Formats: sequence, C-alpha cells, structure tokens
Amino acid sequence: MWLLTKLSRRTTIVASLISLLALSGCGFELRGQNARAETLGLYPIAVVSAAPNSEFTSQLRTALSRLGASVVEPSEAKLILQVGTERFEQRNLSLTARARAAELELRASVDFSLQLGDQWLIEGETLTVVDQMLNDPLNVVGKTEELRLLQGELRTTLVEALTRRIDYRLAADNADKA
Repeated sequence: MWLLTKLSRRTTIVASLISLLALSGCGFELRGQNARAETLGLYPIAVVSAAPNSEFTSQLRTALSRLGASVVEPSEAKLILQVGTERFEQRNLSLTARARAAELELRASVDFSLQLGDQWLIEGETLTVVDQMLNDPLNVVGKTEELRLLQGELRTTLVEALTRRIDYRLAADNADKA
C-alpha cells in the first residue's frame, strides 16, 4: 500500500511536470496578454502619483512594466498617467443579534487621468473594486490580519483593473486613428 501511494504521487508529479513543459513549449499564453503588451508598449508612460512611494504606485509601475510598457520619467513620456491616493472604505452589511457587524463590505478606489501629449484620453475617472468579508467579533487579531490581506488583494485587483482600462482606451484611440 505504501509503495502504491508513493508511486502514485511520483507519477502525478511527473505527469504534471510533463504537462507544464508541453504547454510552455507549444506557445500557450493567456488570451489577450500578447495584445495588451503590444498596446501598452506603444508609448513611453510616466506614472505621476499623489503618493509616489505607496504600495499601490509601486505595484502599478511593476504591472505596467510586466505588461510591456516602458515606464519613464514625466519629461521623457508621451503618455502620462496621473493617479491619486488609493482609498479604502468599509461598511457593515449585516449585524449580529448583539448589534455587532457580522458581514463587512470593503471598497478600494482611486482617481486617475490619462494624457497623451496634449490630449486627455481619460480625465478624472474613479475606479472602484468591492469585496465582502465575514466578521467574527470574538477573533479581533484574526480579523485585523484578514482585513490587511483583503486590502492587499483589493489593491492588486485595482491595479489589474487600471491597467486593463488604460489598455482598452489606448486600443480604442489607435483604432480611431487607423
């Protein structure tokens, strides 16, 4: 029995590795990722932030670079992305019998504008993402840690949504010019 379990585990690992190698070798990529790299790589982009050293701004610059954009200083950029500070809000969705929050809604938002040369492609929009969390009033330490983790996830989702929004707007602008 022990030998069969060990052999089956090895077989599973080997099969998984072979599958991963086959997928990477055949040129598999997620749908739309190559097109996003082409669109975001058209212009050098500068990220001008109200909080330049924030975690959100750092994640945004990293995501843009990973997607093929050339992130440069504002003096060298053709495309300028202006972002405000991220805001986190929380509100109670439901209460327990003791009038304590049983379920919370967490909301992260950021204001942004996108400028290409002298033309505003996006001006003064707010991007918002929302998540929910169950609250255990007896586990204060766990709640604080879970809240911190969810804020990190919301921040990542906000960065992904912002890069998609920029990509779609640039693609629409290029389609209009063609």
